[in-house]
Amino acid sequence: MDWWEVYFNELYLRMFDTVLTPDRTAREVAGVIALLDLRPGSHLLDLCCGQGRHAVPLAQAGHRVVGLDRSTYLLGRAQEAAREAGVEVQLVRGDMRHLPWRERFDVCINMFTAFGYFQEDRENEAVLRQVHQALKPGGRFLLDVSNRDYYLLRMWPSSWRRRGAAFVLEETAFDPLTCRFTTTFTWLEGGREESLTHSVRYYTAPELTGMLERAGFTPLAVYGGFYGEPFTLASRQLIIVSRKD
Repeated sequence: MDWWEVYFNELYLRMFDTVLTPDRTAREVAGVIALLDLRPGSHLLDLCCGQGRHAVPLAQAGHRVVGLDRSTYLLGRAQEAAREAGVEVQLVRGDMRHLPWRERFDVCINMFTAFGYFQEDRENEAVLRQVHQALKPGGRFLLDVSNRDYYLLRMWPSSWRRRGAAFVLEETAFDPLTCRFTTTFTWLEGGREESLTHSVRYYTAPELTGMLERAGFTPLAVYGGFYGEPFTLASRQLIIVSRKD
């Protein structure tokens, strides 16, 4: 079974709850709105929406949001979040390689390095073609991934951190032939051990802009953060805004 079929569960949220803070989410949502110059009422696809971290506040900001994800568990959490916020978000379980829409959305966002999951580059590139087909002519696409070079230069093979009564071990390996980072998180608490592993293909900015162009997009801007910072080697993030012509 592929790693993404089992990775996004309760343990995933527990592992990342100190990283995915409300302040971070608010900053990212404000950045999405600013970088895409979104107007209320935009029809927006949150591709790999997860627990609705961006979809729900974007709906609160007046956008018509559809969220697609593979994880039944995270979609359930997104539904709870939308209900608690008093907003409507259409949530769909699906595979980002096979989107059911054609020329429906004004905007698509793909956040928090939810790209590069698949073993073959052609499969990852197929996702971009699917996004292109789902967007209306002139529609815009914001892709937010980690900057490969930043993490490669700062990678530690293993590290420990404490989380209350628990200890978390993070072990990472980089394959230079495939440019994949494979990371295993192990949660140790009270004699119990739980673990999760993900394996993601990290792309450089030229690789991604080339893939976007082949999929039919025109890259408009490359940023190093949600405040519109220039992209540099020291940027943690690589954010590309493109347009469907």
